[in-house]
Amino acid sequence: MENNQITLPDNSLVISKEGNVNLEQIPASDLANYQSLSNQLNENDSNSIINFGAEIQQNISKQSDTFLNSVRTYNSGEVGSHINELLTELNYIDVDELNQSGFKKFISAIPFLKNLVVNVEKIFQKYDKVTANIDKISNKVKAGMINSAKDNAALQTMFESNVSQIKEIEKYIIAGNIKWKQVTEELAVMEGNPSNYQDYQISDKRDFAQRLDKRLADMKIVRFIMMQTLAQIRVVQSNNTSIAEKAQSILTTTMPVWKNQLTLAVALQRQKQNIEVQRRVSETTNTILQKNAEMLRQNSVEVAKENENTIVSLDTLKMTTKSLIDTLSEVKQIHQQGAETRRQLDSGLQQLETELKKSVVG
Repeated sequence: MENNQITLPDNSLVISKEGNVNLEQIPASDLANYQSLSNQLNENDSNSIINFGAEIQQNISKQSDTFLNSVRTYNSGEVGSHINELLTELNYIDVDELNQSGFKKFISAIPFLKNLVVNVEKIFQKYDKVTANIDKISNKVKAGMINSAKDNAALQTMFESNVSQIKEIEKYIIAGNIKWKQVTEELAVMEGNPSNYQDYQISDKRDFAQRLDKRLADMKIVRFIMMQTLAQIRVVQSNNTSIAEKAQSILTTTMPVWKNQLTLAVALQRQKQNIEVQRRVSETTNTILQKNAEMLRQNSVEVAKENENTIVSLDTLKMTTKSLIDTLSEVKQIHQQGAETRRQLDSGLQQLETELKKSVVG
């Protein structure tokens, strides 16, 4: 509409933040411009109220659609997700796993030191994988930061456009109130003198006033929603900025510190393991020397004892002599018992033979 290009001063003196209009605050120099907008409301045109300020609302809708389309291909919330992924990767490496030795082959050759060996290749394969993932995620975070900046630029354009559209819709609200005041005053005159007017004229006037009042109420709601949107845009912009700042801090501060500390941890753990190897080697050497010395002492004592002993000890001779004497005594006793048994047998046989003869003769 051609009248949309009318330039007016700040409307804040005429319309409050709550949307209340004080027509008495309109400067005389601006009244004609407002009146020009008010003249768009034609009581003989039923669509004039519907079309009043409709273009402003259409512009608001187009502006919102444009912004949504511009951010549809990128979700600024992805930056937060990428940061969480990054922190997960940073926590994936456990420094305690780096408890390893640089002398792997040497240690593996010593049986009692095998348990000290940690698979360093696997640990650093995991570290390399994490590093690659971190680089990929970092690139995503950087891209997300760029998109957040673009998002905020689009939001700023929307913010400034909303401010402009609010001022435009306020023009229509003020102009509509001028018309509504005029119509209600005319309606009061008609209702005060009903005989001078046709019933349908009073009814049409009343209906026009009611429809205009409802239209103005709707426009005030739209204005209020647009003012809420300004605050919402600022909140979203602030969140995007905070996310971008956090991402920037992680990329420029956390990442270098993490890499430096991991490198230092690796060096310290290797140093610690080398010291442990040296300690274990020293302990092993001392243990071997002590055991060899003890074995040498025991062997020397045993050899000396054996050298000083005779081939057969006196105790052994005493035991064998006693055993021999006991054996001879026992054999002699057995012979004596055998002789006695034979004599008893002879006597018994003679007696049996005598008794047998007697039995035969008799």
